[in-house]
Amino acid sequence: MLKNVFRVVILTFFALQVAHAQNFDEQSFLKKLHLPEHFSEFKTVPHWPTINQDTTSACWAFATTSFLESEMQRLGLDTVRLSMMFPFFHAYIEKVRRFVQTKGQSRVAPGGLFSDVLDMVQKYGLVPYSAYPGLPAGRQTYNQKRMYRQIDSLLQKVKQLQIWDEDLVLYKTRQILYRHMGVPPQVFTYRGRRYDPKSFLKRVVRLPWHDYLMVTSFTYAPFFQFVELKVPDNWAHQKCYFNFPLKLFYSGLQNAIKKGYSLAIDSDISEPGRKGNLDATFVVPYDIPGKFIDQQARQLRFDNHSTTDDHLMHLIGFTHNHGNDWFLVKDSWRSAWYGKKEFNGYYMFHENYIRLKVLAYLVHKEAIQEIANKVDKLKRAP
Repeated sequence: MLKNVFRVVILTFFALQVAHAQNFDEQSFLKKLHLPEHFSEFKTVPHWPTINQDTTSACWAFATTSFLESEMQRLGLDTVRLSMMFPFFHAYIEKVRRFVQTKGQSRVAPGGLFSDVLDMVQKYGLVPYSAYPGLPAGRQTYNQKRMYRQIDSLLQKVKQLQIWDEDLVLYKTRQILYRHMGVPPQVFTYRGRRYDPKSFLKRVVRLPWHDYLMVTSFTYAPFFQFVELKVPDNWAHQKCYFNFPLKLFYSGLQNAIKKGYSLAIDSDISEPGRKGNLDATFVVPYDIPGKFIDQQARQLRFDNHSTTDDHLMHLIGFTHNHGNDWFLVKDSWRSAWYGKKEFNGYYMFHENYIRLKVLAYLVHKEAIQEIANKVDKLKRAP
């Protein structure tokens, strides 16, 4: 009975969206939003220019390593472009390892989360982009479609024939990754000194790894607790996201960027309000008027899968324009190059989109002190 009621609610929800979309006056709506017209209107944190990920699903590695680069600059450490493909490579190895250990039950796909980069960095170290761009010889752009197909084919065969030999399967996986990404370096030279990935992490990157928090906001789990972000790309089912009410979730993000801290964000981008030609992302009113965006509206869209874990980005700027909060986001996806040249590799996110469609973010705990205090209190509890 309850399932039927829920189905009626969802069908009605989408029917109303279609009806309202037919009467939507986009130009009038955009005037009310007061889109910023120039990059210079945003106060930004130090960051490297965006790299186009082209045909790869490694956005999570692009966004999180970009965040780490900005953190290094904020803390007065080296200004270095980090290799996003180094943690991506090793995350694939760990996914396949878990696939074998669980007899084919664990998910293996190119998508991932902030935690994948942080975990791989701690286990394998890190290297500069110059030492490992993750591109085969002669290639200037990423295209990993064939690599994904070959790994999928290998794992289907492994499962079909019950070949649960971890060393053998990982060897075969590495050969595919080497062919399409190159071999990650064991040693390399950076600014005249030789490093391995672990020594580079310890001597050059030197970030305070225990001071970073991942924050989310959903009612499927208790607030003020570490919870699992229930999306397919959380393949290890980690409970490492601190769950907060929407008001604190948003104010934490807003205050962080205002204070000069950047954030990596996990967001839905499969929305009619994402406009590459306008360099802007906003919530269309035929989805929901801004004044009605609340915790329940956010949860409904997560439950009915109209909010999904599509894409990770790096939030690096903020402006307040005619009563609207706008956030500047580094976006490695191709559509970020569709609009004005000065915004190539960036999108402007309206505050309502952050509230409704950003699933989670990663930030230094000092930027969100109110949240961090509650986390510390929880950790100290017996």
